[in-house]
Amino acid sequence: MSDIHLKHNIFITWKPEYDLGISIIDEQHRGIVTIINSLHYGIQNHYIADMLIPIIDMMYDYTKIHFKIEVDFLERCRFPDLDAHMGLHKELTDKLAVIGKRSVLEHDPFRFMDFLKKWWMDHICIEDRMFKEHVMKYI
Repeated sequence: MSDIHLKHNIFITWKPEYDLGISIIDEQHRGIVTIINSLHYGIQNHYIADMLIPIIDMMYDYTKIHFKIEVDFLERCRFPDLDAHMGLHKELTDKLAVIGKRSVLEHDPFRFMDFLKKWWMDHICIEDRMFKEHVMKYI
């Protein structure tokens, strides 16, 4: 029996109330949560030196894919506030890049983790809900 005790709790547990009812968007949101939880696990278990850059890169690339699909979906549903929502996407992508670079330079994964937590709470749990009612008319 090993005496190694790795911490294994996760940062965000997916809950049904996080679902928007849009399968691809919900699946991608779960993917974003998975990346956030991987960062949390790395921090807890002191693997972050090896994981921070790949996780930042993964989050940046995945976010670009997610935003592309979300915008395409909203265009097809003729979401009236699409331009404003796209502006939020641009702002988040820019911040993701800046905070990611700063976190690497300062060897501070907590800065990136704090940003991701705020992003999860604000954009995914609040701002994306603003288009749910409109989109449901087209599903």
